[in-house]
Formats: sequence, C-alpha cells, structure tokens
Amino acid sequence: MPLDTTSRLLAPFLDHLTVEELDAVPYGVVQLDLDGRVLSYNTAEAENVGAMPRPLGRHFFFEVAPSANVPEFYGRFLEGVAAQRLDDTFNFTFSCALMPRRVMVRQYYSMRTGSVWLFVGQPDGSAFTRHTASHGLSAVRETPAYGVEQVASRVA
Repeated sequence: MPLDTTSRLLAPFLDHLTVEELDAVPYGVVQLDLDGRVLSYNTAEAENVGAMPRPLGRHFFFEVAPSANVPEFYGRFLEGVAAQRLDDTFNFTFSCALMPRRVMVRQYYSMRTGSVWLFVGQPDGSAFTRHTASHGLSAVRETPAYGVEQVASRVA
C-alpha cells in the first residue's frame, strides 16, 4: 500500500498506537513535538538509517537529521505548526554518511496531541524492506578494530 494511503488510514489511530504497533508499520514513523524534538521513532526508520538507539528527546532538524534543516522540509514543518494544520507529502533527499538517502515524506499535524507525525517511505511511496536500508547500505558502519599488534613498527 502506498505511503499516502497507509498514512491516511493510520492518521485517526496514530495517537493511540503502542510502541509495538508503531514498530509493526513498515514505513519510517517519527513523532515530533511542536519544537521538533523526537517523541516516537519506530524500528523501520531506525533500521533504514542505521541508527540505534532511538533518538528520543533529540531535535530532529538539528541533531538527528540536520540535512532536513532546509526550507523544503523544516520550513514546511514550521509553517504547519504555526497554522496548526499540516498534511503534506513530498520527495526529499537526506544527506547520509555514505550516500544520499532519497525518500518520500509525509508530515501530518495531529490536532489531538499537538504533535507532528513524519512518515518516511521509498521514493515511490512504497514501504521499506525490513532489516535493510533504503539505499542498500547502512548509514552507519562498524569501524574496523586495529589493534596495536596490527601496526607495523616504523624505522626512521
């Protein structure tokens, strides 16, 4: 089911979903307070960006996804918060450590809780494949362990 359809079906229930139910959604789901701090962050989004643990309490546009701190994304968020009305779907490219992450985003303002929900899917609006990043590579890779015994001594 495409991102727009899925998020429209979930919208009336978002504020009542448990952490486990949010984790079952195959799209990235992030709930932000009106300042942009992360209130909820589901497993699909964490797996897609390769970031664990979940960045609860951190500012989404400054700390979690600073490449989203642009008028095309953060500007829309601010306008929607000011109007207390936001239902916007658009394509966006996050700058990641290894390569750009192209996605479709839907921002939805919840009147009931006064928070904004972000839905993130593949660029065509389809769901993420579980346990794989959308761009084929995790944005976070383990650093190889180079021990002292592996360093050759240098002769001057």
